[in-house]
Amino acid sequence: MADLLTRLPRLSALLMFEAAARHSSFTLAARECGVTQAAVSQQVRALERELGIALFRRLHRGLELTRQGSRLYRAAAMAFEHVANTADDLRDGGWPEGIAIGVTFAVATYWLIPRLPRFRALHPEIEVQIVATDRGFQKVADRVDAGIAFGTGPWPGFKATLLLPGRVFPVCSPAYLRSRPRLSRVEQLLGETLLSIDTDRPGHIDWPVWFAEQGVAGYTGHVSLKINSHPLLLQAACEGQGIALGWNLLTDDLLREGRLVRPLDATMTTAKGYYFLMTEAKCPERVLAFRDWVLGCFEQGGPVPAAASRIPAETLA
Repeated sequence: MADLLTRLPRLSALLMFEAAARHSSFTLAARECGVTQAAVSQQVRALERELGIALFRRLHRGLELTRQGSRLYRAAAMAFEHVANTADDLRDGGWPEGIAIGVTFAVATYWLIPRLPRFRALHPEIEVQIVATDRGFQKVADRVDAGIAFGTGPWPGFKATLLLPGRVFPVCSPAYLRSRPRLSRVEQLLGETLLSIDTDRPGHIDWPVWFAEQGVAGYTGHVSLKINSHPLLLQAACEGQGIALGWNLLTDDLLREGRLVRPLDATMTTAKGYYFLMTEAKCPERVLAFRDWVLGCFEQGGPVPAAASRIPAETLA
């Protein structure tokens, strides 16, 4: 977080930009901020110069956000609202007796949220806040008490407990598999409709790495659909749009429910894993209760065995 001062635009410019965007008017923004219309216009132009983009289209009777301006407005409005809500909570006597959990959107969607009612039934007195990000756990580390992270660590300020080693394998819908010739060799995947995650995160495993690990040559890098979100990628696979690379933990429930199947048993075990993280500072009982519940979930049942997630041969005939 130390580089925020160099990365963030000036707060005064952001505040005036947000007001101008909300009102579609420099004049109304100036009235709200208690400055002149010229001051607001000057701050917004300085912000545009700093970012190297146009934030507004100046019209005869007002302002219109550009596409880039709309993105910045949404981000600024959400950030200011979060700070304002936090300040309100502190004025009212501090944080509620809750716990903030850091996870990726995929872990939240496919593992945590479906199980969360069980924890809330056991501990209705504990308020749960989910803080989701796909930019790495450290991006939210200063805002959470615990979390589930994928990687190798270390995560400064947090104690890590391994939940599952990371395993990667092809998945698709039963309907897609029934519509295709029977697959028995990894090489046959080269002729299938492949779905791919579109990300520039270092160390990410996609088809080129997976095929190389399986010793398969001839992959040209062609995919039929790229998606920059794991939940959307798995949704596309569930809808029968092709074969994706699935990760244990994210796909375990989908395999149990039969929404996804494994067309082949081939699996890649990665050096990374899913870890439960808990702050190294002294933890209140509510955080310890959440830790015990998460660890208990993994003691009760592990990943879906490959054989259990395959479609019986007779259903493919």
